[in-house]
Amino acid sequence: MSGEIRNPQPELSQRQQQILKLLQAGKVNKAVAQELGIGLGTVKQHIVAIFKKLNVSNRAMAVSQSMELFNGQKNRPTTLPLADLLESRPCVVLSIALPADASHRIVKLMYGCLAASASANDAVFLARNGNAGDLIFGIQRVTEYDLAVALQAARHVYDDLLETDAETAQSLRGCLTAGIALASMQRFGGWTGEAVASAAIATARELLNEVPAGQFLFDATALDLIELFGIGGARELSPAMGFTELKKLHWTGARRAYQLVGRDAELSRLNAALTEATKGNGRLILVKGEMGMGKSSLCVAIAKRCLQQEGAVSYCRCLPPALGSALYNTVSETEYSVEEVVALLCVRPVRRPELVVLDDFNLLTKEQQIPLVAAVATAVENGKLVIFSGRTGLRENISIPAETISLHRLPTSSIQTLVRNALGKGTIKGRAQKVQRITSAAAGVPLFAVALARHHDQALALPLRVAINARLDSLRLDHTFLREVAKNSAGAHLEEVATMLGEDVETVRPQMERAVASGVLSHSVDNWLAFTHPLLRMAIGNSVVELA
Repeated sequence: MSGEIRNPQPELSQRQQQILKLLQAGKVNKAVAQELGIGLGTVKQHIVAIFKKLNVSNRAMAVSQSMELFNGQKNRPTTLPLADLLESRPCVVLSIALPADASHRIVKLMYGCLAASASANDAVFLARNGNAGDLIFGIQRVTEYDLAVALQAARHVYDDLLETDAETAQSLRGCLTAGIALASMQRFGGWTGEAVASAAIATARELLNEVPAGQFLFDATALDLIELFGIGGARELSPAMGFTELKKLHWTGARRAYQLVGRDAELSRLNAALTEATKGNGRLILVKGEMGMGKSSLCVAIAKRCLQQEGAVSYCRCLPPALGSALYNTVSETEYSVEEVVALLCVRPVRRPELVVLDDFNLLTKEQQIPLVAAVATAVENGKLVIFSGRTGLRENISIPAETISLHRLPTSSIQTLVRNALGKGTIKGRAQKVQRITSAAAGVPLFAVALARHHDQALALPLRVAINARLDSLRLDHTFLREVAKNSAGAHLEEVATMLGEDVETVRPQMERAVASGVLSHSVDNWLAFTHPLLRMAIGNSVVELA
């Protein structure tokens, strides 16, 4: 399916340009109507007119065609796959450039470094004219640390250039943006390699033109993600900084702090264990729960209690393989190797109580977990309180006695408290209705409640899209199957979904069972399927590229 622009400069009205920009951002017709304050029918009429002027037959082609127009490449035909293969996905874009007079050898080195980063981190690399290149993260798979990996790639490029040609390295410039991309995806996840279109790419390229030599710039959306997903190392992150300053930034995994509510029982159990540690009675506690349940907030709270009692605290956040698989000690603000943490666990306490927290333990490989688990036996014997926190796999390889604290969804009253606090005291039109709507949408998940409140004027803000897509992408579920279930807010019958897919029930049953086992779908005895959380359904529904 392809479309060629007959008129190299189609005359779009100001309203049509506004609508086209919103289509680029992945907005569906209803969202466009709400944002512009016009009727749904009016939006559809404008879209039909846009299609006619661009000589295209669907919105996917219109978005791709307009991306070329806005980037000054107006005469090149554009090809996109069928719309049912396209997904709207959150992405992070790193854009980097050297001066026009940079030597071919240095430019080649920069491209090679970017290509290597793309290969190692499932990113899409685009080399372009003008000695510039882009890395797009989130197309193959979204992760919560895509921003950190992008920053790491930028640092690697700078360091490599610095070793080869220090003078040219000082003229390197770059920027980081985030947004929504339209990508052709496989049924079980992963990019098909056929098409990518994103307003974030155009934004990055426009922003890069404004960046002075030697500087690196963050746009507002990137800064928002940084605050939510734990990029640390700078006291006050500036929108612009030198490449040398990027070395101060690292992924700590510390999400935006919010009030700990509704966890009194869990905190009481940890306090009791801390009291026992004061007496020299060590213990291993596993804090487990799904994304956004407040595991880290609970661990931070008990760490503060320990410090208030003049105890010793080592709070380490585990880093994923993409970031070196080290452990970041939030107390000393330094990275530790597994061997160093093993030594820390095994050394006798200097003072009591002593608390050691390994947060996001599930991010480490099994090979890294095994020596840490073995060292815990010594730590507990020496009277230390040790906490492993994570989503899955906490009990694997653990042979010593361990107490488990499972965090489940919070009651409505606790979520309402979080929402009210996150909304603040400013004047918000329809505050009571917003509190009720956000509380319902959060469905007991504190992180969702806070993120929805901070972006209360948006249905599903980018930070939430990243968090939810990161979870869904890690499960390798059948996207087509989930889309069919998502079409009805109440859910769907298994036979109905199979019919819509043109398959028999037994063929799709394994996809259903996998989605149910992962906690994404619920399944009743009469084969009725529904999403376990409304935001999961919303994210799946929003990923569908709607045709006019």
